[in-house]
Amino acid sequence: MHRKIEKARRYWSWRLKSTANLPLFWHVGRPNFGDDINPSFLERLSDQQVRFATNRSQPHLLGVGSILESATPSSIVIGSGYLKPDSGPLPKQTRVVSVRGQRSLELAGCGDHVLLGDPLVLVDQLFDKPIRKKHEIGLVSHVLNISAMKAKYGRYTHLISPMQSPWRVVEEIASCERIVSQSLHGLIVADALQIPNLWLAPSDSMAGGRFKFDDYFSTLDQEKPFFAANEDIFQHPSQYPFMIGQFKYSKQQYRTAISNACASLSLATNRVEVGVSV
Repeated sequence: MHRKIEKARRYWSWRLKSTANLPLFWHVGRPNFGDDINPSFLERLSDQQVRFATNRSQPHLLGVGSILESATPSSIVIGSGYLKPDSGPLPKQTRVVSVRGQRSLELAGCGDHVLLGDPLVLVDQLFDKPIRKKHEIGLVSHVLNISAMKAKYGRYTHLISPMQSPWRVVEEIASCERIVSQSLHGLIVADALQIPNLWLAPSDSMAGGRFKFDDYFSTLDQEKPFFAANEDIFQHPSQYPFMIGQFKYSKQQYRTAISNACASLSLATNRVEVGVSV
């Protein structure tokens, strides 16, 4: 019951920001930085205020996360991905600026003219706060496995909860020399900030398995192997292949494409609202 109440509170807190120009749809569930970073991330990137898209029959942005199944003919997709390999295709009228990776592109059926990449590959361009390194290794658990990871490995490493405020999670990742992550966006942020990282194998409770990870890895210069969680990773990290995945495409081109999509939608939204008020 508490989770349902908290979800409703979070959902309505964004619905009430109805005067903002930029309608954006993202997943609002339990606190999870990979979802919750959507509005503030896009506000930093576009320099415009974001509101939750309540009427998805009207033009709106579809943001970060495995939410491509939620696309409507009025969606403008900016880096969303699918969760499972049996998904797709998109409605024909959906406008696609970018999808998360090659796997999602193949399922979407929207042609190969779109850009590839999770928008959080740009986090290094939007996060310029100097952070002192405080921890040798940080562990970013999946949101479903926080308690179990803390109980097993909390004494060996700095545990970073994905349920914190999103930019706090980014700060904590930045404060670590190395990152071990079961969270996709933990890996993405670590790569973007040039922090060596290691992928922990998805647990059975994680919907979609490794699909979204492989989708993201298709945009890097290398794939990442996964490792089962164990104490040895934290006690002997030099024996494991921590790596930094480099984004294969132009970040500047990607940022410009998303910024242009935001500007166009904001202008169109303003015109509609002015017409309605008149």
